[in-house]
Amino acid sequence: MKKAILGIFVILIIAVAGGVYYVVTNLDTIVKTAIEEYGSETTQTTVKVDNVLIKLTQGSASINGLTIANPDGFSLPYAFSLGKIATDIDVDKTTRELIAIELINISAPQIFYEINADRQGSLNVLKDNLGASSSAPSSSSNSPSESTQSAPIKLHIARFLLEDAKLHAKVAPLKDKTYNLILPTLELTDLNGTPQQISKQILSQVIDHAKKEIQKQGLDKELNELKSKAQEQANARLKAEEDKARDKLKGLIGN
Repeated sequence: MKKAILGIFVILIIAVAGGVYYVVTNLDTIVKTAIEEYGSETTQTTVKVDNVLIKLTQGSASINGLTIANPDGFSLPYAFSLGKIATDIDVDKTTRELIAIELINISAPQIFYEINADRQGSLNVLKDNLGASSSAPSSSSNSPSESTQSAPIKLHIARFLLEDAKLHAKVAPLKDKTYNLILPTLELTDLNGTPQQISKQILSQVIDHAKKEIQKQGLDKELNELKSKAQEQANARLKAEEDKARDKLKGLIGN
């Protein structure tokens, strides 16, 4: 009997050890799949990742080749192509309820900001999707969103850095005017909340950052020129009508 019990324990230990080994050795793939599935669900568009590299002993991770497709109604294929994302995790402060991240560094990303013919901004729609997904119930009991709702994970990001970003902007109301700009470094600190909340915070800052740079590089100037041109045309039409009325009056009363 003792040998039988001992044998059961050995089998259990081997099974548990095998499960842990599988998780650890396949952690990169597991996280990659989670990012694609959960990211696609929350943004309501397609999220893809080339690869993930996690170093548990060093408390670091990198995500390479992450792309987020544009929502429906926009012609550009992507909203973001994020290149390389490096993170430093504070292992000592991380618990089951809180993931403490010292740094998220996104280097050389490409950001695509499109204003369509309906004057909708692609990144604004993406941000609205994040808000909608955070409140919508999931149909699958095994989905990431439901598990998050039952035991919400909180994040604390001490520092977020977006550097060497290239902005590709397209403005349909300006006859598909395009801009290709380099964004100044964006740094945010002390971010707290759920993944959805923090994603909205960051996306709001990125949108404002992009708008300011587009305006600085000439969008405001072009809009003002269009307004001036429209005003000149209106003034010319008014003058033409005044000249017609004056000529008609002269014909009636003589020179």
